[in-house]
Amino acid sequence: MFAQLLLGSAITLVSLIGAALVWWVLNEALLWMEPWLRRPPMPAKSLIVVFMAVLATMAMMTLGVWLWAATFVYMLVFSSLEEAVYYSLVAYTTLGLGDVVVPRDQRLLGGMTGANGFMMFGLMTAMLTDTLRHVRRVQRNLRD
Repeated sequence: MFAQLLLGSAITLVSLIGAALVWWVLNEALLWMEPWLRRPPMPAKSLIVVFMAVLATMAMMTLGVWLWAATFVYMLVFSSLEEAVYYSLVAYTTLGLGDVVVPRDQRLLGGMTGANGFMMFGLMTAMLTDTLRHVRRVQRNLRD
């Protein structure tokens, strides 16, 4: 039990560090783009920034799902990579269909996969909100 909790915590930490790096790269890109964002036309530029933020959130989610899937494959929990990725995606998104499940002696890892995904969705929501707020602030300051 403690080994699963330790492993799950380590994977969650790596996932969160990866997400923080993605967020940092997005912020650096926005700072670099700021002079360009200040020049009209604004709506098209806002759309580009939203697209960048969505790509960043997808990268964060993909990283987490693949980390869990790789762990499950390494531990020989599932018979194929496809099954491990499928389970990781279903658990990470907290959909939890139940058609593929981890063995009983490793079920804590399944719960931790869902908990990791739940935290990441909160982080991704904050990232999207912060990104849009930043762009609007930059563009509003131009008009004032």
